[in-house]
Amino acid sequence: MTVRGASSPSPAQTRQQRTHDRVRRDILMAAAEVFARHGYAAATLADLAEAAGYAPPSLYRYFKSKEEIFSSLTELLKGELLGTFELPVDRGQPLAARLEALLRAQLELMRERRVLFGVLLATQPEAEAGRAPVPDLRAGVALYEAHLAEWLRRHVARRELRCPVELAARALAGVSHAFHRCHASGSDDTPVAEQARQVVDLALHGFQAAGPS
Repeated sequence: MTVRGASSPSPAQTRQQRTHDRVRRDILMAAAEVFARHGYAAATLADLAEAAGYAPPSLYRYFKSKEEIFSSLTELLKGELLGTFELPVDRGQPLAARLEALLRAQLELMRERRVLFGVLLATQPEAEAGRAPVPDLRAGVALYEAHLAEWLRRHVARRELRCPVELAARALAGVSHAFHRCHASGSDDTPVAEQARQVVDLALHGFQAAGPS
């Protein structure tokens, strides 16, 4: 006879948690639109609740403050972006093709989450008294670079690089970040596949023309 462990959730609890998580995500997406229109400082919890279709008291069932909503937006995008580093990689493909597949997944995410990414780039709210500070953009770039370096260690042979992995990750992260910012601002509607190719080409070959000038 199978005995359910004390910590194992029941099917009803599992469904309830999924519903709770879905509502939280819907609130976060609505909040991103509000922050994009009004800015972090001007947006109120009442504005955020109205955009999500809730009365302000109901919003407190899911979030306790505006800063918690913003922090959760940061965590949502961070989790989705870092998840791209766990996608399958075909080691039989050339280095450029492997890198393009990774960057294409990330650029597609940036395009899908353009509003959210733009809000996070443009907003660095001050921490409220007694609360942890919101992670800043520099920390996010450093985290991205660290995961990129780890991805290179796992999926790129040392002989395929002419510099240390850490330096390769920094160069690729810098070029990628510039393209990500263009996505957030809506200033570049080049197809994602072409942008991924451009990022990889610049990172691997630079911008100097081949042959005599």
